[in-house]
Amino acid sequence: MKSSWDAYLQRQMKKPGVKRAFQQESKVLNIGISLARERKKKGLTQEQVAKKIGTSIPQVSRTERRPDHSNVQTLMRYASAMGLQLDVRLTGKH
Repeated sequence: MKSSWDAYLQRQMKKPGVKRAFQQESKVLNIGISLARERKKKGLTQEQVAKKIGTSIPQVSRTERRPDHSNVQTLMRYASAMGLQLDVRLTGKH
């Protein structure tokens, strides 16, 4: 059974501008989600990650929640601490 939110989202996604914005925001948020997932998979706390990359616990939390507000260096250090590499590419629009 669909919730009212699901029905609302489905209606909104039919609007090209809304769909494009949603997809763009999802790409950004997935960076933070991936970092948090890797941290949890490795059994690390935000405090441990903060110490590892030389930043504060609140900054680690912000990076996971809103990676678009983090600088590229922070994202690169966090990714490296998780054994990952941040890959940012510029591609042509389709």
